[in-house]
Amino acid sequence: MIATRIVLPELLDELPSDSPAAQHSRRDLRILNRLLGSTAWFGRVLREHSWSGERALEIGAGTGELGRTLSTVVPGLAGLDFNRRPLDWPGNAPWYETNVLLFSAWKTYPIVIGNLIFHHFDRDGLARLGANINAHARLLVASEPLRTRRTERLFSFVCPLIRAHPVTRYDGRVSIDAGFRGDELPRLLRLDPAVWSWRVHETWLGSSRLVAERRV
Repeated sequence: MIATRIVLPELLDELPSDSPAAQHSRRDLRILNRLLGSTAWFGRVLREHSWSGERALEIGAGTGELGRTLSTVVPGLAGLDFNRRPLDWPGNAPWYETNVLLFSAWKTYPIVIGNLIFHHFDRDGLARLGANINAHARLLVASEPLRTRRTERLFSFVCPLIRAHPVTRYDGRVSIDAGFRGDELPRLLRLDPAVWSWRVHETWLGSSRLVAERRV
């Protein structure tokens, strides 16, 4: 167990999106997401918990791989990221190129999803995000690094097998140190247990997965 979260900047966030290092690192992330089964898990959760006609927002949507797949489950799923709208993003799906902490249209999206994004924020940032989620969302679905030594060892083992870029190797260790254990994420988001019910599942491969739903 790694007792305390440590949030540090990640190299990929500072690289030009068209740089070879960034492209290689994003390729690594696609492979890691497949190994973790993240896309399939998000799809299952949304099929089970989303309501007909509800709109969803993926924060930290990156280059859009996850959102493109999930838009078949939640039509018109919107993406939000610092990066520009991907060329292959679905034409009917909104894209917000902005800082999530400055986003103002939360009430439009009762479903909020995030894959490997919440660990980027410190305590204050998570509280700010949580204030908007508390005010407007009905369903929150997130997959984040599980902060354990086991996760670190698994990551170190996999990196040579996928020929991970040094950026990926560095950022992965930073991400794990900033990850979550138990119900740290919903509590750091300040979700009120009287208003929200949630469950957190910690996977063998090193993911901390949260499904939080507003009580009816």
